[in-house]
Order: sequence, then C-alpha cells, then structure tokens
Amino acid sequence: MFERFTKSARAVVVGAQGQARALHSTRIEPTHLFVGALEYAEEPLKSALAEAGLTLDGALADARFRDARALKSLGIDLDTVVSTIDSTLGPGALEGVQGGGSSHLPFAASAKEVLKLTLKEAVERRDREIGVEHVLLGLVRGADPGFTELVQQHCSLEHLRSTLSLSRTS
Repeated sequence: MFERFTKSARAVVVGAQGQARALHSTRIEPTHLFVGALEYAEEPLKSALAEAGLTLDGALADARFRDARALKSLGIDLDTVVSTIDSTLGPGALEGVQGGGSSHLPFAASAKEVLKLTLKEAVERRDREIGVEHVLLGLVRGADPGFTELVQQHCSLEHLRSTLSLSRTS
C-alpha cells in the first residue's frame, strides 16, 4: 500500500511518529496523523485547510490544551509537574524523554484503521496515488473521537470533507 503514497503522504506518516514523540505518546494515534497531514499539506490544500481554521500551530496548541485539560480533570497540573521536575533535575530534563525506549512507535488500532480508510478513499475516487488529502479523508471517515474533537473546535467533519473535495478540483 505505501508504494502508492506520494512523497507528502509518506511524510505525513513519518511526521505522525515525530508528533507522537513530541506529545509524549506511546503510540501513533489518528490525531498524530492529522497533525502530520497539516504539517505536510501542500497548496492549494494547505490554504483550504487554513480557511477552515485548521492549521498546524492551531492543532498542536489544541492537542496540548486537550491533554493538559485531561490531566487537570484527574487533579494533575501539568505546569506544576514540569516545574517540579525542572527544579529537581534541571531545566529541560524532560526534553527527549520517550516512553518504551524504542525508536519505533506502534500504530494504535484506530490509526491503522485510518490508513485502511485512506486507501479506500483513493480507490473509490479512482486515484492512482494516495496523497495527503486521502489521509485526511480517511481521518474524517474514521471519525476517531480525539480527531473529531480537534476538528470540531473549528469546523464540522462534513465541512472538512467538503473542503477536501473542493481543494481537489482547484
């Protein structure tokens, strides 16, 4: 399947692994694929996504805020934890910390499903190559709750699907 991915679509998958690490995740989730897609989308898709309120910086901020909010609901203040670690172990002690000690992060079942749906989208559209837009369409079709929450802060999944269809014809 990956031989049909464009250079940009491959970069999305590699970028998702980097995003998962940066967000201290132990596996690649659909939200990481989304952030990777925003990072590697090319024009006119990038502009169409920005018009819908979906930008790389915005998605990263939203994902970090969501994670911090989830910890806070458990009574954990992330800023306090980081501050305590920095004062105990030195500034930046958390930089480069990864779970599991492995250089490879596994894909969550939901992210694997998104990649299958990505292929389905390309096949249904009779496209020979799989691009960033197909990854985004796979994400929309998969409707993972974390991905959906990030998108719906800016637009509906239906609006995103429509944006992807329109950017294809531009």
